[in-house]
Amino acid sequence: MLGKCAGKIFAQGIALAEVVPYFSRALRGVVPPVTPRNGGLDPSEVWQEEMKKLAASQDNDPGPRLLKVNQYLEKNFPDFFAEARFHVGDDDYFLYSRFGQYLARSIENRRAPRSKIYRGFTVLNKMAAVSRRDPQVLRMLVSGPLEHLLDAPKARALAMKRLSPVAQGYLESLCE
Repeated sequence: MLGKCAGKIFAQGIALAEVVPYFSRALRGVVPPVTPRNGGLDPSEVWQEEMKKLAASQDNDPGPRLLKVNQYLEKNFPDFFAEARFHVGDDDYFLYSRFGQYLARSIENRRAPRSKIYRGFTVLNKMAAVSRRDPQVLRMLVSGPLEHLLDAPKARALAMKRLSPVAQGYLESLCE
């Protein structure tokens, strides 16, 4: 890797500190980890740090982003949450799709108290707030719960009153 000149340098007894291998040059904006032995960069540590950054930037799982929404849903709708998790497992897309069905049926059939229905809209508003930063959550919100609310006339009318402006915009875009 050091080439023909390196053999001559080592043969003449010149110190290794003058020869700097390519992998030890610092990148702009990156603080290099230093090994205690020779003061140069440890390529395995640089590689691990770069891989961590790459993995964090390519995180496609909306689960951590929906953690607070899931906690709110579990706290306010424990029976629904337990049954839905039993049937769909850890898939948030199907969980929220079922929640949209549940909320629309509850509004149409007047099965739930109004306070519980309003908490259901709070779940959707929280989800809409998260969806502004995450396109996967947006797809999940639009193709799941909002689509089910759109199909039920009473639920759609109440949703237009109770949803946040962001969620109302998503619902109106489905109407078109």
